[in-house]
Amino acid sequence: MVRSLKKIKYIILFLFLQTNVSAQNVIRVCEGDTAQNFAVPLTLGSTYNWTLGTQSIATIVSGNGSEHIVLDINNSGVFWLHVQEIDSNLCSSKDSVLIKVFPKPNPFIYSLGNNTFCEGDSLTLFSDSLYNSLLWSNGLNSDSIQVYESDNYYLVVTDTNGCSNISNSIDVYVNPKPNAEFRIDGVCEESQTVLIDSSTISSGDIVSWNWNLGDGNYDTGPLVSHLFKKTDLYNVSLYVQSDSGCKDSVSKNLQIFRAPEAKFNFFPYSASTLYPEISFENKSENAIPIFWNFGDGTETDIENPIHIFSDPGTYKVILHVQDTNNCLDSVSHDIIVFYDFLLYIPNSFTPNLDGNNELFLPKGVRMSKYKDYEFIIYDRWGVEVFKTKDIYEGWDGKNSISGKYAWVIMIIDEMGAKREKFGEVMLIK
Repeated sequence: MVRSLKKIKYIILFLFLQTNVSAQNVIRVCEGDTAQNFAVPLTLGSTYNWTLGTQSIATIVSGNGSEHIVLDINNSGVFWLHVQEIDSNLCSSKDSVLIKVFPKPNPFIYSLGNNTFCEGDSLTLFSDSLYNSLLWSNGLNSDSIQVYESDNYYLVVTDTNGCSNISNSIDVYVNPKPNAEFRIDGVCEESQTVLIDSSTISSGDIVSWNWNLGDGNYDTGPLVSHLFKKTDLYNVSLYVQSDSGCKDSVSKNLQIFRAPEAKFNFFPYSASTLYPEISFENKSENAIPIFWNFGDGTETDIENPIHIFSDPGTYKVILHVQDTNNCLDSVSHDIIVFYDFLLYIPNSFTPNLDGNNELFLPKGVRMSKYKDYEFIIYDRWGVEVFKTKDIYEGWDGKNSISGKYAWVIMIIDEMGAKREKFGEVMLIK
């Protein structure tokens, strides 16, 4: 027995929401949608036979024989979905629904620039058409977007039929930009100014440094030494580039100051081993002494020192000064310390074994410093009676008669000068 089952009144399409669709209504779906769920109200003991008007658009994946089936939508177009219910009494009823399948949109995104660029720059991504709704992977929903960060960008669109799809993707890579910076060492006229690169970069390396020194000169490298020849204000610029081609620059004003002039006086203008003290007076303007170097291994930071030279010779005394801008200058003068050839020689002696005045022995200043020494005694006929090269050896007068004797002392002093002294001594016995 075949009869109509009034309880089959609609086919239900389960999408994201359950939708009741009466017979002869049109159900709209999108091409390529899988797991499309259709159902009718369940009657216990009934079986359900589902058929498609065409097999080229959709395929029944599962559920035939039950109240619920699953379809895969293969192509766009229009087709009928039929269902027949047969109850436990073999009574049957039919229902149908028209399904219209719309093609999915095929969005395409593109850029007009290089997908790899430097930090601080940007890239514009475009959609190929207008859609009912757009949602970029970064959350924006305009027809075109400007991107500043590295990422994989794509677009999800929905057309007027409610069909959605994902576009192609574009990989964007942003190279880090260097941060140009430098420091300055030295701001004094006629002195070397050193410009030192202190630029940084988060990744990669800085490979190029170009300097505009502001006085018509240019240089390259991470460290530049330059002589600014006159006092002035210079605008110095540094241009750096990374290994990925990203650039940055920085400019600084550099004031070059006039250097101080070191000057000093001294008195007396020469010294000697007997009078080795010299007074120095700083005459520099707008500068203070850093230190004095006396050329004998000693130094001081006293502004107006007094110095004692312990040995004869020529000493280069240097005064180093500094001003409030840390500019330096120095000046030097040669100081001559003469050797005083002083000997204390008695005019008589008495070698009579009483313990007093037994030797004729010269005494002098700095005799131990002599490079050579010779002491000779002659009698009145010019005969040599005594000779020594030992400064500590004197003539005892033994085997000699009382009377006058001539003496000569010949030395080479510590300065290398040859000196001589002559005289007479009375031997008294």
